[in-house]
Amino acid sequence: MKATHEYILEYNQLYKEMDAIYHDAAVRIGLSDCAFWILYMLRNHDGLCKQSELSENASMPPQTVNSSLKKLEKDGLVELRKIPGKMGKSIHLTDKGEQFVIDRITPLNRAEERACESFSEDEIETFMRIFHTLVTRLDQEIGNTLNGGS
Repeated sequence: MKATHEYILEYNQLYKEMDAIYHDAAVRIGLSDCAFWILYMLRNHDGLCKQSELSENASMPPQTVNSSLKKLEKDGLVELRKIPGKMGKSIHLTDKGEQFVIDRITPLNRAEERACESFSEDEIETFMRIFHTLVTRLDQEIGNTLNGGS
């Protein structure tokens, strides 16, 4: 049986490989990582989302998201609209942005679906449950460690 640190190393390597797969996809379709994830999330949120949601869901600093949004807006792919009576803006795909997402992001979503469909529903549910648990426990343990715990 492997030692715990060997599993951690293997997990981290796989995580980095998956991140590299998405990075390569973003580069190949002409986007920064952040712009890719913004369009990816907009595609999966019916073409509109709040800026704060993008930052939180993409686990990226608000400044990075803001910079990417400005570039996407300049390129005519998104439009930022003030939310009446509220702080913040909602982000909407333009017609050009919707077409870009259909042409470039949707095929990647389909590839993800095909990869996942090779597993049974039970396998996917087990994986997701375990992965969620790992993320929660990792967050707790690292938080405790950085806050002076053991």
